[in-house]
Order: sequence, then C-alpha cells, then structure tokens
Amino acid sequence: MTTIRSLLFVAVSAAALACGGASEPDTTPPTTTPKVDVAIASVTLADDCGTGPTVAPPAPAPAQEKLASSAARSAKPGSMSIMADRACEQSSIQLRVANGTTAASKVTIQRVELLDERGNKVADLTPRAPSRWADDSYQAWDEQVAASDTIQVSYALSAPHVARGAMYTVRVVVASADGERTLEQQTMLEAEASLPPGVVT
Repeated sequence: MTTIRSLLFVAVSAAALACGGASEPDTTPPTTTPKVDVAIASVTLADDCGTGPTVAPPAPAPAQEKLASSAARSAKPGSMSIMADRACEQSSIQLRVANGTTAASKVTIQRVELLDERGNKVADLTPRAPSRWADDSYQAWDEQVAASDTIQVSYALSAPHVARGAMYTVRVVVASADGERTLEQQTMLEAEASLPPGVVT
C-alpha cells in the first residue's frame, strides 16, 4: 500500500513539473491608450448678441465697480436707461482640447444643458460659431484637432432665459474619436443692472 501511494505522489509531482508548476500572476501594467482630452476652460452666461465669439472673455469686474459704472452712465444728461446702455455680452463656452493621439480628431458639442442648484435641467443652450483662439483672436474653426496638438476653442451660446442672479451648472456633452463624455462647470448668471434710487428715465 505504501508503495502505491509513493508511486502516485511521484506521478503527481512529475505532472506538476511538466506543466511548469503554479502559474505566476501577470504583473504587467495595462497599456494606457492616448486619447483626446477635452476640458471646460470657462463659461460666460449673459446675452445672445447674434455673433460668434471674437475676443477672449474679459475677467468679471467686482459688483461694486459695476454698480459705480452704471450709476455714472445714468447721471449723464440725455443718457438712456442702464438696461439699454449696457453693452451686449455674448454667452459662450471655452474649451481646452488636447489631442494625445497620432491622428487628427473631430471634436463637436452634442448638447449644452443648464441645471439649477438642485440639479434639475432648466434650459437647453444652443452652441454655434465654433472658433479657435489664434493670433490673439478667435477665428473660424472646422472642429478638427491635429495629432498631438493642444488648442483653445470657443462656441457662442444662445441666451439662457432663466432667473438671473443665481448659480447654475453648465453640463456639456462633447464627442471626439474617443466617444462621448460629459463635462460640468458651475457659473453665476449675473443679475441685470438696476437703476439707482431717484434716477428718472
């Protein structure tokens, strides 16, 4: 009996050695595939001036400076109301696009949605006039990104017809060679300028 057990042990050991013993775990790290990276650079929620973005969006001025500027314009003889005198500011969204692949890629905005503070969709914004920042100005862009290139682009947006003076989340769905992805950024829709007390229009 002991001899039979010994023979079985030898046979099993030989089979294990023939198969190379226990397999080693695969420790090779996964290969990272280059991709087209898209990120929101900035969002401006304001008006729809009927034009595409032509200049880089200005930095927002402090609220007190805006109020002082509006009051000064209203005090001028013959001036119109602040609402009529306020310059039109185009709603827009700026994106940073980095193509990490070795082939050109098309990048497009599928849709732009506006969410309130509770996460409810309150408006759809229509993007138009895709432009690329080059030579200190926005120029018409065919939505193509060259291989291994990083660019700044902008789209004009329709005006958000929602309550002003509130915080909103802009949700953007973009498509590229990698498929669709969703980007979000919070921004304030500034309140309309109001007339100071005592001003007659």
